[in-house]
Amino acid sequence: MPGRPPYPRQAYIVPVEKGTPEKAVTWYELRADHPKPNSLISEHESEQEALDAKERYEDESKG
Repeated sequence: MPGRPPYPRQAYIVPVEKGTPEKAVTWYELRADHPKPNSLISEHESEQEALDAKERYEDESKG
């Protein structure tokens, strides 16, 4: 299991289409480059949830 990434942490949000072309739904993945490049941190149903998760992930005071 990888350790906690050092601060400052940086993450980015990637929109991903899931489902069939007729019934596609956009999910938002929170990704970071720790422990490996483009590591999946979490998935969210809304962009706002992903933004909130990004803020928590990058917040040094929460560490």
